[in-house]
Amino acid sequence: MVIGTALIVLTWVLFIGMGLPVWAGILLTLVGAFIILFGMTFGIYIFNLDMKLTSALEPIFIKHYDKIKRDQHL
Repeated sequence: MVIGTALIVLTWVLFIGMGLPVWAGILLTLVGAFIILFGMTFGIYIFNLDMKLTSALEPIFIKHYDKIKRDQHL
């Protein structure tokens, strides 16, 4: 969070130093944040990182759910 805030402040200082109005700095910051967020989610989708993380955590999930007491007998 601190790094993100520092990056936003740095970009605003650069935008103001370039002579841009405040609304242009806000707009460029929002567009940049959207592009970064889209790129991150696109990378997660392309490389299937969500399922790789799930498969890495599967043994922990199995161990947890095997310990749960059940009342149902088949």
